[in-house]
Amino acid sequence: MSGPLIQNFSVPAGDAIDVNFDVDPDAELETLLGTTPYWVVYEQVFGVPTGDPVIKKVLDNGLQITNPELLKFTATLSYDDTVDLLGNYYHEAFVIDGNDDHVSVTVGTMCVTNTMTRDFTVEEIP
Repeated sequence: MSGPLIQNFSVPAGDAIDVNFDVDPDAELETLLGTTPYWVVYEQVFGVPTGDPVIKKVLDNGLQITNPELLKFTATLSYDDTVDLLGNYYHEAFVIDGNDDHVSVTVGTMCVTNTMTRDFTVEEIP
């Protein structure tokens, strides 16, 4: 096993988007069927996660397995997830497999970027 994939991405603050993740094909997983995936985001200091998660997604609550055989899943971010965040955050995903083993599958940096429209409703935008 080569370890979790490093997957970095950016999202504008307040955007509602789906973030797609791949599991390392060298992970000790043949399928995501029968697993319980989790994705969490933490504040970071010099790349080291700190404190409690600022975002948590679990299966059927913001996280979906999109292709179990190709080891792909998606986390859905809502406006509320990122509207109050700016900067770089550490994220990680792991699954609990059928043997109740914890398998780290991806880590990286989530950059929440500023956007001038995050505090406006559609009706208020000039």
